[in-house]
Amino acid sequence: MKLAKWTACVMSVAMVSALVAGCGGGGSSAPAETTAAAATEAAAETTAAEAEETEAAAPSGDKQTLEFWYHSSDPVTDEYYESYFEKLNQEQDQYEVVYTSFSFTDFQEKFQMAVSTNTMPDVVSLGFSNIAAFTAQDSLLPLDDYVDQISNYKNIDEGLLKGMISIGDGVLYGLPFAYNQEVSWYNVQKFEENGIEVPTTQSEFLDLCEKYADPDNSSYFYSMRAVRPYDSLVAWLWTYTDGLGYEGSWFDEDGKCILGAPEFAEALDVYANIYKNKWVSGDSINNNYDQIIAEFGSGVSMYIVHNSSSESTHLANLGEGNFAAARVLANDKGRYFASGLQPNVFCIPNQGDDHDYTGAIWLMDLLLSEEVDGGLCENLGRVPCNTLIEKQDWYANDTEMMLYASYLTDENYVQINHPYWLPDFSTFITDDMTADFQAVLMDEMSAQDCVSKWAETIDEYQAEYLASK
Repeated sequence: MKLAKWTACVMSVAMVSALVAGCGGGGSSAPAETTAAAATEAAAETTAAEAEETEAAAPSGDKQTLEFWYHSSDPVTDEYYESYFEKLNQEQDQYEVVYTSFSFTDFQEKFQMAVSTNTMPDVVSLGFSNIAAFTAQDSLLPLDDYVDQISNYKNIDEGLLKGMISIGDGVLYGLPFAYNQEVSWYNVQKFEENGIEVPTTQSEFLDLCEKYADPDNSSYFYSMRAVRPYDSLVAWLWTYTDGLGYEGSWFDEDGKCILGAPEFAEALDVYANIYKNKWVSGDSINNNYDQIIAEFGSGVSMYIVHNSSSESTHLANLGEGNFAAARVLANDKGRYFASGLQPNVFCIPNQGDDHDYTGAIWLMDLLLSEEVDGGLCENLGRVPCNTLIEKQDWYANDTEMMLYASYLTDENYVQINHPYWLPDFSTFITDDMTADFQAVLMDEMSAQDCVSKWAETIDEYQAEYLASK
């Protein structure tokens, strides 16, 4: 893979951040602290109970039990790993791997409680956006002294490794194993029936949203996501505004967040009007991933924007040949913006200097292997980070994989480089963006007030981050 463009963008954002000075702070009320303490205690009890159940379920004998936690469960991933570990546990006598998966929304709390109760697993998978939050609380093991024990380390794409080191402020806290490329998915059969050409620009897309909106028959061109709308919404905003010329950065030359600009307010207004004009289902305001996939799969809509990981679900819902992927929408200049590569990462929880990490290293190396990671990526439609997998037949013959790879050599593609170094950024994109976007859709907040609020929040986070350095 040719990821030099992404690496350069990550490093340039880091350099811009280093030039900005500022201050920030915050506080909390006593009632909130009391409530938080109670919630923490309850969650800790739950985690401890789960740990006891896992221990009780662990096999007896000489095998060492290794726990692997997956951060974003789905049926395909669970089936793949459960089947693989059942086979692995039968084939060797040294380790018994216990696999546990969590929903993305539950994982962060579960893992933090495991840290506080000293019931951490041996290996975890994380989303790229979680890394800063967990390294800030010192819950991930630095891997720099262990990479010589990981045979598959040398096969991981160099650009992705540099990105991991950059987000860890020069320290390697995890090893990437797969990433999702943001794409458009469309219903081939419906497009052919209606003589629709796949839209390539936002203008063409809006025309199709209006033309094929049929609320009386619950039929629409597009399914909008208003719960955790992050990737699709941000791609729309940056593409519409052409990123104000800052090539995917959230910050201007003075280190201030650019989101509050009137151009972003206009972009948000245009996107929100798709819902207000009833060009998408009324349920869109509560649509999360499962809902947009269900609308697309049932024929309520014929076009969605999501990443490559949903391919297996489309296959189950629509059948082979009835759906296809296309690049995300471009602006009138022909440029299209999408989230910078956000690999999923294997990490080892930090259980102290005296802890024996031999088993964890063994398991991580195995999970990164050509066989295991290749099988996962083939089943899920994710882009592998182990470069040896690119030589496997399924990868070379996969039309979608070739589409994802073409992004990285297209001069019109710009990666949006999100400030993942901010510990609170993950919460911002899941909670704040959802609540505020929904408020705009319901006319409870203006688009300008919304983007101004987002800019102010990011500026506060950035100032706090720089003050801590």
